[in-house]
Amino acid sequence: MHKTLPTEKVLAQIQARFYPPSPPDKSFYADRRMLLYAITWPADWLEKHGLPITSQAYENLLRQRLDDIAKHGDPKRYRAYFPRYLLKAIQDWFAHHGEDLYEELKHIRNQLCDLEALLCAHPGESAENIVPPIAAAHAVLAIGCRRKKRTDTRQLNLL
Repeated sequence: MHKTLPTEKVLAQIQARFYPPSPPDKSFYADRRMLLYAITWPADWLEKHGLPITSQAYENLLRQRLDDIAKHGDPKRYRAYFPRYLLKAIQDWFAHHGEDLYEELKHIRNQLCDLEALLCAHPGESAENIVPPIAAAHAVLAIGCRRKKRTDTRQLNLL
């Protein structure tokens, strides 16, 4: 049985909500790598803070950010390059609400709920911590997103 990652679900929601459905928009596929970078960024933040989270909670966290963009966002600002706008919106949210999220996820109540979910999980499904694999994917995407430094062709090379 193939398990759908929360990133795949969020990408499908982004395509449906923020990219024109017809004619088939090629810009979504051009933006896909940067969109993946943006939606894996929270996993990197969560991993650096040692916060476990289930795939459903991760998906809900990203869906709430997408709802905020749809409700309060300015399409004229993000139409030119939506992935960067999405990344900035997510990073700004974490800058303002990261401490609250940290306190919520570190609270003993959540630790007990996670333990209960692990004990009550049906065979074949689990309440796994989704952060490490998504953070690893973010690290791989980050390597490709780095800008290469251009050498100054006006200056002579001494070697």
